[in-house]
This record gives sequence, structure tokens and C-alpha cells, in this order.
Amino acid sequence: MHADREQPSDFRKRRNTRVAVRGEAHMRREGLYSVEVRIRNVSQCGFMAECVEPVLIGSYISLDVPGIGQVRAQVRWQIGGRMGGMFIDPIGLNSCEWLAEAVTPPTES
Repeated sequence: MHADREQPSDFRKRRNTRVAVRGEAHMRREGLYSVEVRIRNVSQCGFMAECVEPVLIGSYISLDVPGIGQVRAQVRWQIGGRMGGMFIDPIGLNSCEWLAEAVTPPTES
């Protein structure tokens, strides 16, 4: 859409900025499945991941977030090998290890 055109009436802007990441996590739905996903972006309120397994849209899952632990989320969409989830309770990105900068250990002289 062009900037000078109106947005559709059902258009909603994201409330939180998404940050591109390259991380892996286990996603679980109790008693049904446990799959490895590749997280591609994250915000305080949700995430987008690559997931080759089909997941039930609307289902509640738990996601292992490094630095935070198990986080409950709801699957909101899946298209092809990508899916998106909304965290039930927002997370603190400052604790999320997906966003931590890699540190090179000092070399001994």
C-alpha cells in the first residue's frame, strides 16, 4: 500500500517492535507434541518461527526461551513452514538470550 492511501478498516499496526533473531527452541503442547522450531523474530508480545510440523491454530503451547524459561503462548497463524505465536504474558526482552550479544573471551597474553 502507498503511504497516501488509507489502511483497510481491519488493519492493526503492531504495538511492539519485532527484533530479528536466529535462535532455536522447543515448542510443546502438553501431551500432543514437542517440536524444535527456529525463532526468526521476537517482541515482548510474540514471536515468529520456522516450524515444519503442522500446529493447531489457536492452541496453547509452551516455548523454551533462553534466559527466561518456559513461556506460555497461543499459536495465532501458520503458513507453510512459518508460524506466529502471541505470548500469554509479555516477556522482558532484556532477559532473552536470543538478543544477547556474542562476547569473545579475552585471549591470554
